Amino acid sequence: MEELFGNRIPPACRYCEHAYPAETEDLRICTKKGLVKEDFSCRAFRYDPLMRVPRRPLEVTHLESEEFSLFIDL
Repeated sequence: MEELFGNRIPPACRYCEHAYPAETEDLRICTKKGLVKEDFSCRAFRYDPLMRVPRRPLEVTHLESEEFSLFIDL
């Protein structure tokens, strides 16, 4: 599954299938280690691509209708 986001995913509890979000944003509840920080990792790390939050797409602020028209010379 690592091929979804690249082959070099650094181990971190924020992507682990054993860790779940805690009340604060920078902590996770790990089924193996208990309460840990998001960037912590242990030997039980298992990558879960569903825990990954994708980057936001770039916003395009100004578009004109000319950019969407097709110019065909007959």
